[in-house]
Amino acid sequence: MIFNVVAVLLVGVALILQEFMPAIELAHGARVPIAPVMFFAVALTVPFPVMLLTAFGLGLVWDARYLVTPSVQADRMAADVDWESLGITRFESEVDLTLGYSILLFGLLGSLMQGVRPLFRKGRWELPVIMAGLLTMVWLLAEYLLINLLRGDFWFPQEIWLKVVTASLLAMLVAPLMLLVLYNLAVWADYRIRYDGLGFRRYGI
Repeated sequence: MIFNVVAVLLVGVALILQEFMPAIELAHGARVPIAPVMFFAVALTVPFPVMLLTAFGLGLVWDARYLVTPSVQADRMAADVDWESLGITRFESEVDLTLGYSILLFGLLGSLMQGVRPLFRKGRWELPVIMAGLLTMVWLLAEYLLINLLRGDFWFPQEIWLKVVTASLLAMLVAPLMLLVLYNLAVWADYRIRYDGLGFRRYGI
């Protein structure tokens, strides 16, 4: 119980830190996706209902902070395309994203992280770290594709692809630190990371 509460609070702290993450010039202006990666790390360790609750809270706050509105537009020819703290906020669009779309995205991606919980429990961090980067890429592309779909015009400038790739690499860079924090937290709280799907509970794994 203590572990779950602290893990969810860590996602909230990551959301606050996300506001202060600077754009990295060498990474094509991308920012370290602290909040999403922390969520993916937490999704790897907490029970499924707690993961869904965390996805709901994170998605709701993320949409409230970065929701695209019709009044916020951008020139397609702008060379300095930027996503504010990885929230897509500037597009030439006459459509509005619905509040709650990030809840669905985080819920689906968090479910994928749940599938590798046994590896993390056994101390195998390679796949979870790679998945943190891949899911960050999927999340960013899903946001951008959704906006393109709503505006009925598919446009993929080079700046977008560069930021998606570099943000994903940055996610893999910081993921081990977050996993280490959660792993040590689990040891401190005497918390046993379980996988409750596919009959694993029957064998005590």
